Amino acid sequence: MIQAMAVSTCWHAPAVAACLALVTASGLAAEEPSRLSNPNLAVNGGFEEAGKDASMPANWSGDPAVYARDDSTARTGKASLRYSNDAPTRYVLCGQKVAAQPGRKYRFSVWVKTKDLAGKESGATVCMEWQDKAGKWMGGTYPDGVKGTRDWTRVEAVVRVPAEAGGCTLTCYVRKGMTGTAWFDDVELVRATDPAMRTVVTSPLYRGRITAAGPKDVRFRVRLNLADHDLKPADVTVLALITAPAMSRTFGHATAQPDGAGPCDLTIPVGDLPVGKYSLSVQLIGRDGKALEAVRHDLERMADDFKPKAYIDEHRRLILDGKPFFPIGMYWSSIEETDIKLYADSSFNCLMPYGSPTKTQMDLAHHQGLKVIYSVKDYYAGATHCSKSIKTEADEEPKVREAVRQFRDHPALLAWYLNDELPQPYMPRLEAHQRWVEEDDPHHPTWAVLFQVREIGDYLRTFDVIGSDPYPIGRHPASMAAEWTIETFRQVECSRPMWQVPQAHNWGNYDEEDKKKGRTPSYAEKRSMAWQCICEGATGLVFYSWFDMKRNPDVPFETQWQDLKKVAAEIAQAAPALLSVEPVPSVKAECQPDKPRWLHSLARSSGGKLRLFAVNDGDAEGQVTFAIGRKIKSVTVPAENRTIQPDGESFRDEFKKLDVRVYEVE
Repeated sequence: MIQAMAVSTCWHAPAVAACLALVTASGLAAEEPSRLSNPNLAVNGGFEEAGKDASMPANWSGDPAVYARDDSTARTGKASLRYSNDAPTRYVLCGQKVAAQPGRKYRFSVWVKTKDLAGKESGATVCMEWQDKAGKWMGGTYPDGVKGTRDWTRVEAVVRVPAEAGGCTLTCYVRKGMTGTAWFDDVELVRATDPAMRTVVTSPLYRGRITAAGPKDVRFRVRLNLADHDLKPADVTVLALITAPAMSRTFGHATAQPDGAGPCDLTIPVGDLPVGKYSLSVQLIGRDGKALEAVRHDLERMADDFKPKAYIDEHRRLILDGKPFFPIGMYWSSIEETDIKLYADSSFNCLMPYGSPTKTQMDLAHHQGLKVIYSVKDYYAGATHCSKSIKTEADEEPKVREAVRQFRDHPALLAWYLNDELPQPYMPRLEAHQRWVEEDDPHHPTWAVLFQVREIGDYLRTFDVIGSDPYPIGRHPASMAAEWTIETFRQVECSRPMWQVPQAHNWGNYDEEDKKKGRTPSYAEKRSMAWQCICEGATGLVFYSWFDMKRNPDVPFETQWQDLKKVAAEIAQAAPALLSVEPVPSVKAECQPDKPRWLHSLARSSGGKLRLFAVNDGDAEGQVTFAIGRKIKSVTVPAENRTIQPDGESFRDEFKKLDVRVYEVE
């Protein structure tokens, strides 16, 4: 990692002058590749060439009982791939291996036409998957499809293939349990490129806001993506400066020479800035002194009398009405009076209803002392659950602004829910929605949730708070909760708040195949997954979901609710310590013969005591030694009413799978 300090004198004055003249942003969205320099890697993507038996297109492999080359229907050319299926239990695919390279980014798409395509799933679509070097499935990207009777419609997605992948496939298919007819045409797989430089402002970390209390330095991290552009670290220099366009002044600059070993961390002191708006311009300068790329971040020195209702502080905490607040919530469908009263009789303090609440419903929540994360996540034309009143992209802005203006002053409002797993092709619109909400409501943050954990860094301009939603139980080990939280935190350079989404549902509610193996998480699993998220950096939790607890087929609602109330109560009791920013001593966890990868821990100082939170993710078990680095007087585990005898500067304890411990150390 390169540390580059401010007001460097190692860069020549003309370059600084050039930077003053160039302060426009390039943005962070993936760029459309040139079709000339980036050929279509989908072989016979138009299905023009017939295979050896003429019934199937060449280079495509699928079940001929369902898939066939159709020379009577085409979007372009003379043929397409037809899917025809009258058996909902029959689920087959049609795909090919593709020459996509590990570590590269790609845009893949297909045009789809449908006739009477019926079923619960989203319909006819395309997916890209990757396997390891042994051919084992590793993952994939699966955009929603098209169903019913629709004319030619484009389905697309953007993805970066993991560097460790050994091979890739591209597949046209119809989702499980569906019947009817679909046609596929003009399949494309083309290389895409990210910008050569990604920049993240790490301080101030919330909307670029600077107050009288600070920060006194603007800090930011630059990650280079030179491989996509065939550049080397020696070819470029990073140059940054802070300007006030209205004043035609420069308030500081910094430079860094990358070495390729890691990101560049830069700092520009800002001291006592006058109230007003500023720009942080970060440029990637080539050998010829010209800017290869520039990104702008907005900064603002806020007036001293500006007191937002809710905001994110420099410790990634939500500050609500002037006090730190740890959101503990659940996803809902809509707000009903009977349910909200039951829910309020717990330590849960907020909820996120999918159905955008009415004023009456917001009032109900407020009267029960609950906060609402208000959803505008369906205000995207063409999205699966988009309102019928939003027919085009032009309809989006007035609808978003209308909702924000209607509820921004409601006392129940906690935050805005902007994005529920929308893919990268929505990026320009996601950025626009974030901007509209910021402009119309300076008093509440936005929240987005993504399952695309390896892509979260691409979405940095589309949220204030991020979350990911690992749902392992019934499919994967419980440790997936920690793994996804770690990756989410890494993607945001450990500089954004995370409200994670732990699992409380049975996968069988959503998938026919999962009805056999899906199950509701046990109390121990829900508790462990929640604390895994917290110990790896989550500053809030919103469980999924209230409505699933009522339909999970294997555990009665009352049992699930009592279990989850216990988890919420434990977290609420710990919240003051979790939100404390007092200095913390170094804590190390060791397990013979190595560091226990199955253990996740977090230390907080509060009220003169060290509180150590530790959780076993379920992958193994054993004895753990905690080394504090100073003499220990006593160790207690209040929840278990026991004490542990310390050994100088350390103490030991046994952990079984999924165990959670909260230690008080003096």
